[in-house]
Amino acid sequence: MQSILAKFMKDSVVRGHLLRLLYERRREGSIPFGHAEQAVAPPGGISGRDWLRAVAQLSEYRLIDWTPLEDQSGMGLLSGFAKINDFGVKVFEAGVEPPIRISIEKSRRTKVPRQQQAPIAPSTPQQQMITEAVEKIIIAINQADVSEQEKNEAKSLLQKLLGSKAAASVLGADAQSLAAKYFTR
Repeated sequence: MQSILAKFMKDSVVRGHLLRLLYERRREGSIPFGHAEQAVAPPGGISGRDWLRAVAQLSEYRLIDWTPLEDQSGMGLLSGFAKINDFGVKVFEAGVEPPIRISIEKSRRTKVPRQQQAPIAPSTPQQQMITEAVEKIIIAINQADVSEQEKNEAKSLLQKLLGSKAAASVLGADAQSLAAKYFTR
């Protein structure tokens, strides 16, 4: 039965399991994955390949911080350390819209009282100003008197910018929130 489940388990469910694990173990810091010593094995019903793909996807969409280890075997084995970041915590605790589909069972989602939630670095006034300015640019592009193709090209560039490490360092979690709000549907 489990092998049948494993074949049909959606990526979004695997990402949900992984995000939950990292959320529940967030006080431990970075946790080993892949072929690292004492690496976290995937839960029953999830293949090691799908588990590591979920790590890569959550890292790519900046819901977790990933520190890869160099493969000493020469076989191209993936390993490293992962931990949930502020944006991942917001997605898990506060239900912030993630930029990639993640299925977390509602009955198992932890609803943490406000005063017990993990501290999330608030946006600085400068980050808020930049976020508002980018939002105004997106709205202006949508209302511009140009072709849909030109609008889409401009929005594609903004989406790429918001997904960059530079935008993440300047805007923090606001970069992912803007990208999720305007560019994922």
